[in-house]
Amino acid sequence: MIVIRKHLAKIFAVSTAAVFLIGVSTVPASAGVGTGIGISIPTGGSSKSASPSKTYAAFRTGKLAEELTVEDRHGRLLMEFKVTNLDDNPYTVSHRNGQVYDFAILDKNGKTLYRWSDGTTFPQALATSTIAAHQSEVYQAELDRKAYRKLKEDAVLVTAWLTDTPYVISTNLPTRSAAASPPAVIHGGIILGNGHWAYDD
Repeated sequence: MIVIRKHLAKIFAVSTAAVFLIGVSTVPASAGVGTGIGISIPTGGSSKSASPSKTYAAFRTGKLAEELTVEDRHGRLLMEFKVTNLDDNPYTVSHRNGQVYDFAILDKNGKTLYRWSDGTTFPQALATSTIAAHQSEVYQAELDRKAYRKLKEDAVLVTAWLTDTPYVISTNLPTRSAAASPPAVIHGGIILGNGHWAYDD
């Protein structure tokens, strides 16, 4: 599913219900809308591999692939955002300041409950970041038990993105209650366009 971020308020309630693709498959599942924009979600294996404490989403656009893994580990929330350059040439992004990436956690209405960059000071000068050809960069963030416990009841989605690029990848938060439901072998993501969250303060 692909939506423009400025329309998030109108479609968020529906999109969160659609973010899980449930089933078992031995071949990769993919979906795309528009030119060079899509979601590629690895699947396969047995339903035994599904873990209610971890969710995953991925997409590929052109020569760039992004993956988001979110894990509830002993009450802490671990977020990992991996960006891979599949091209033979370096991938370079021009940034408005020293911030290269960000994570956010949203509630069911699209309101931001947590943003990794909040309270962080970045160099206020133009900057660039580069991923070498056929290489990956991995960005991580963590919420400790106390911080995660405060927002866990309302949190629905985790999102991640490279700043000053047009895509945001999202996946549902892990939930241990999912163990009582049919196994969710495929965890989907939403790609959001440029703009601001509809419910940002």
